Amino acid sequence: MKRYIKIIIICSITLVAVSCGKQHKAESAVKDFLDQNMTAADYSISFNKIDSTKNLTDSMIIVMKNSAKKNRLFKKNIEYGNGNKPYIFTKARICNGKDTVPYTFYLDNTLKNVIAFKMH
Repeated sequence: MKRYIKIIIICSITLVAVSCGKQHKAESAVKDFLDQNMTAADYSISFNKIDSTKNLTDSMIIVMKNSAKKNRLFKKNIEYGNGNKPYIFTKARICNGKDTVPYTFYLDNTLKNVIAFKMH
């Protein structure tokens, strides 16, 4: 019985360590994306946990990219990455001056590239 408890504890610790690493990797990719593509360098950001989605279609990505072109917080020629499904997403709040705006960022499954984002 003690052996099973030890195995469960070890597996739990391993899962927590792996998921924290993925969370950090996703946050770093989003921060790099923002540093490259935002018009203002003075902002703060807070993240929610990452999750995966299979529901994001190519047409939805195109709509999000077209909508982002109208967002004054971002440069006109936003540089997106490419990647494969399943996409990973994270919700974030960007504070720029007095405004706090919620966004969802979609990343490829390697957590290196932002594929698209939307403002809520």
